[in-house]
Amino acid sequence: MVEVQSLRKEYDSLVAVRDISFSVAAGEVLGLIGPNGAGKTTLLKMLATLLPPTAGEIIISGLNTAHDYLALREKIGFLPDFFNLYDDLTIEECLTFFAQAYRIKEQEIERNIYETLNYVDLQTKRSDYIRNLSRGMVQRLGLATLLVHKPEIFLLDEPASGLDPRARAELRQVLKKLSTAGKTIIISSHVLADLADICSHIIIMDKGKLLRYAPVEQITAQVSDRKKLRITVLENSGLAKKALENYDGVKITAIQEKTFIVEIENKAEKIAGLSSYLILSGLQLLAFYEEKDNLEEVFLKITAKGLD
Repeated sequence: MVEVQSLRKEYDSLVAVRDISFSVAAGEVLGLIGPNGAGKTTLLKMLATLLPPTAGEIIISGLNTAHDYLALREKIGFLPDFFNLYDDLTIEECLTFFAQAYRIKEQEIERNIYETLNYVDLQTKRSDYIRNLSRGMVQRLGLATLLVHKPEIFLLDEPASGLDPRARAELRQVLKKLSTAGKTIIISSHVLADLADICSHIIIMDKGKLLRYAPVEQITAQVSDRKKLRITVLENSGLAKKALENYDGVKITAIQEKTFIVEIENKAEKIAGLSSYLILSGLQLLAFYEEKDNLEEVFLKITAKGLD
């Protein structure tokens, strides 16, 4: 769906994006992670055909952004960090405006609006004025202005910025539905927890450079040669603690009643051996699974190692 080759953007002496390359398949969700000034917004604007690259090439759905930008804009939905809507319009009037701007056929507009409002759970607010909506509703309406013309790819710049926890959860639900429906999404966020359970791949950027690009699980595995496990026993936590302490290579990092968080060498046979050992020690296991690092921990580990 998206092919980026040696992409670079310069502003006089400032290099905002430094010769990065990556690809995104249809239906994947790519998260962009990085601090302010990393180049995330500049990258998204180039993908959205709003900024010309200094060098490099972007191919989206077989079209080149340098030559086919007008045709591409029909396939792209771009939601910037800060966007303005006409607050003296109702939601229905707003979506009608955007549908007409994207040249949706008149006979299709009503159906598109109906489907879009159901998708973002704003159907009961259809006649409400935008000025009376909550921040979370406005953000979902922003997504709706993209959905109304049914794009193939969504480019979202900090969509959870400024939202309260409930509104962020509602937004995540909409994004998960888009992903399940096979839409391609590229999303940046400072709230890394918002990306953890929806992204298939992540890019970690800093100072315009691409530090890492891979599936989430692969990047997490690359960060550490040790696995973090959560183990819960039915009873006899004292015996469990002693057994874990006696197993070679295991380090207990936290204990919560009958639950133990441990680190162990990242080898399948070592992990399988620990499970068998605990059972043979007379323990009944209620839980034994990997406790994955969240994206914030992954980002901090990668940047702390100076991998840029």
